[in-house]
Amino acid sequence: MKISNTVLTTLVGLLAVCVALAATNPTADQYGRFLDTQLSNALARMKPEDAGSQQKVMRDILTTQGKKVIDSLVRSNTARRDYGLFSIFTTRVFQVEIAVVGVGTQFIPLDSQEELIKKLGRLML
Repeated sequence: MKISNTVLTTLVGLLAVCVALAATNPTADQYGRFLDTQLSNALARMKPEDAGSQQKVMRDILTTQGKKVIDSLVRSNTARRDYGLFSIFTTRVFQVEIAVVGVGTQFIPLDSQEELIKKLGRLML
């Protein structure tokens, strides 16, 4: 049985893509950094003058201690389903669920970016 060069090249290319995806499959630490960045973006979008006194206190705490909050609260409530080439991270905290696909060192929220920011705002405030 003879395999054509085109088929062989396609198979080698497909194998290379699979190896690259497996090698760059995001870790839980990278997911934590992603959430920290998203939380910072959500806090930056909040208007301090619109917040009540409790929200201002929470905003100040999250601005200075966001990474610790992510580490202690979110990571313990996150499940990672690793499929080899990609992972699905699901975080459930206080009746809020965030689901994100991690592939090739990138994170793609299953909800829109706006919805993700709203959920993080509800989660943290």
